[in-house]
Amino acid sequence: MQTAPTISTFIGIRESGVIFEDLRAFVAVAQLGSFSKAAASLCVAQSALSKRVQRLEHRVGAALFERRARGVVLTETGQGFLPRAQQVVDEVIDIERNLSNHVQTPSGVVHIAMPQRSCSLLAPPLLRRCRQELPLVALHIHEGTPANVHTWLLEGVADIALVFNPELGPDFLVKPFLMEPLCLLAPPPPLRRQLAEPVPAVCTLADLARLPLILPRRPNSVRVLVDRLCAGNGVRPNIIYEADGTHTVRGMVEQGMGFTVFSPSAWSGAIKAGEIEAIPFSSPLMNWKLCIVRPRAAIGSVAANRVSEILEQEADKLLNTGAWPSAKRISEPLGSDKSP
Repeated sequence: MQTAPTISTFIGIRESGVIFEDLRAFVAVAQLGSFSKAAASLCVAQSALSKRVQRLEHRVGAALFERRARGVVLTETGQGFLPRAQQVVDEVIDIERNLSNHVQTPSGVVHIAMPQRSCSLLAPPLLRRCRQELPLVALHIHEGTPANVHTWLLEGVADIALVFNPELGPDFLVKPFLMEPLCLLAPPPPLRRQLAEPVPAVCTLADLARLPLILPRRPNSVRVLVDRLCAGNGVRPNIIYEADGTHTVRGMVEQGMGFTVFSPSAWSGAIKAGEIEAIPFSSPLMNWKLCIVRPRAAIGSVAANRVSEILEQEADKLLNTGAWPSAKRISEPLGSDKSP
């Protein structure tokens, strides 16, 4: 009479190299009573499945199935071996499932850098969503000027950054997702008189050659865009002052010292109060794109990928509710920044 393999025999089988697929094939045939059904359930050829069972029988040293016309039944050895094999298969599947869940569950620390204007709009809903949906992710938000955000990206501080019109090179992946027009921002009419320059109803690039401009220094995204467009159209902008921060630029414009170029939504309060006037540009190119930028080396982070998805979703909500009235959603795939 055949006897079932003992625990020590079974351990010996595992140590001698019987692969998991052989045990799984045996269990599937035992459960379904058919080689053809077992092969279909495991998505393998029946011949391959038969070889796995034969290999296992060779290792055990006994037949595990009795072949009959209507299928197969377990031999006495097979009946004794099945509970052990089933236990191993279940344990391996459970281990694989737990490993998969561990790998796919977002966890760790994600650093995201944002300009101040974007941060005030996006950070609160982003933090709320991440706390609810990503409890194992610690989200660190770095708020600063566009120049700060640019530096944090280059220094490897940020896993995700919101950058206007980035010029970063091939080490970064860029996904434009919002577009916002820029305007000529002018002092109110009573203060404009001292500038002695007529202000058009619609501004052209040529107007930037005569109007006294107050612009932020590079690498500010507005300054980069103005320089690029003017150079491409043979216009030399009349820059009378440069400043490191937009708050300084705004204060100088409000005091009637000159004009600047910026997003009207950023200074919507001053525009509504009549402290600054927004004049549209005729050129459709005078706009900035807000892009999600990721270092290419960190693109495999499950946590950062999920945070980036939530960020886009919350931006969509802001647009739909009118909280960002001048911005428009654009959809472009994540790609390399080919800017020089």
